[in-house]
Amino acid sequence: MWLMSMELGGYCNMISRAISGDGTVMAWKAGAELTKMEATWGLRIATGHKHAWYSGGGDASYENVPLVDANGKVLPFPIQGWVDAGAMVPTPEVQKAVRDGIFKGEYALPFYGDFPAMPEVERNVTWKMMLGEEATTKIIIDTFNKGGFDPSRDLLQSYRFIEGESLPQWREAGYGGGLLVDWNLKTSLDGLYAAGTQMFSPEDHSYAAATGRYAGRKAVAFAREMGESKISREQVEMEKARVYAPVKRSSGIEWKELHAGIARVMQYYVSEYKTESLLNMGLDALQKIEEESVPLLFALDPHKLMRSLEDISLLNYAKIIIQASLARKASSRPLDFHRIDYPTLDPSEWNKFLTIKLENGKVKTGELPLEFWGNMKQQYEAHNKDYKGVYKGK
Repeated sequence: MWLMSMELGGYCNMISRAISGDGTVMAWKAGAELTKMEATWGLRIATGHKHAWYSGGGDASYENVPLVDANGKVLPFPIQGWVDAGAMVPTPEVQKAVRDGIFKGEYALPFYGDFPAMPEVERNVTWKMMLGEEATTKIIIDTFNKGGFDPSRDLLQSYRFIEGESLPQWREAGYGGGLLVDWNLKTSLDGLYAAGTQMFSPEDHSYAAATGRYAGRKAVAFAREMGESKISREQVEMEKARVYAPVKRSSGIEWKELHAGIARVMQYYVSEYKTESLLNMGLDALQKIEEESVPLLFALDPHKLMRSLEDISLLNYAKIIIQASLARKASSRPLDFHRIDYPTLDPSEWNKFLTIKLENGKVKTGELPLEFWGNMKQQYEAHNKDYKGVYKGK
């Protein structure tokens, strides 16, 4: 949504490149409640403007490799574990300390992953199994091996700090915003269940598998109670008309132009530092694009039709982010959310979840306390009596 670049390294996250907000937007239009949609962060990986993620020491599957500077000085980065700032990254305090140390001359660039310093068993498991067999890194490791890299002797250069920080106008939607669900993984709408990254504050692969099975089980139970429902033919025809509209035209605006326009609006008005005025200007600009440009979209083949529909989802997703950003009138470090007009970080009265939904065409906001889900063990058992005893060998 912030960076449109087809000639460089693609999109900026470690999850599916096909994600364009379709599921979230569909649920939003149906009236489902969302939360944490104001959370965004600096564009970090796989953009083509920065070195490819998974290619340098100190990231992701290299997290247990100690980092040293150009003079062999050990850096205070955490290894082997998860930290408060999220998976596989040092805390903001550690990042700042290292950055300050670079400017003071305490650390010399570039940094390196110090494989030779690792115990042999751990080094072999990391290089040959964890990196050598993971789909994302296997081709990288094979390339290094063919080039003569020896992890028992050689250090692997890290690209931290030498390629510069992300430009503030380039952001990405925070890996945390999504559908609000209850203990049955039901959204605020009866009959609509969510799993994986459609939910707020998700994790990754194993989380998606576990919640998918869980939500499916609950949805089946609900469907059995409800029986058959009637399809709204009028709604189906309206949706078909919307979906196929671009192929009815042979000229106008193509999907790349629309996508670039959405990205430019987000760069200008929803970048690192925000104000009420900027956010409202962003909403106005997106509304103008929706009213004037979307009706001109044309697609000459199925691929371009798909991209055109994704753009429309991205446009709606962008508007949701802005509405949620307007609702949070405070800055927040955990959300990487900064408002110039409300500069105080995490005031106690704003330590809460903000919810947002579409009701009769109007945006409605609400709030929930932190840990609103209650006691984890008690709530899980209360909502899963059919699973009682499963984990006790019964």
